[in-house]
Amino acid sequence: MMCWLKSFISFSVVLNTLIIADNPCRFEHTKGIIDLTSLGRTDGTAAYPDEESSPPTEFIYSYNPCKPFSEEYDCIDVAVCQCL
Repeated sequence: MMCWLKSFISFSVVLNTLIIADNPCRFEHTKGIIDLTSLGRTDGTAAYPDEESSPPTEFIYSYNPCKPFSEEYDCIDVAVCQCL
């Protein structure tokens, strides 16, 4: 039990020092910043509509990072939509 507790505490300390993310679209690290905010649209439509998967399947995908979008009848206020 004590070994598990030490491992959990060590993992928690390491995780807290590695991750600083108050905003799901912006990640700050000591080595730099990753910011996806400018990749998404803010008008409720997908920034990347009707993209095929690789390798191609019967599905197409629409994606809009950071802000929800709506398309079709089944994809309302989502980040990713999978359609036939």
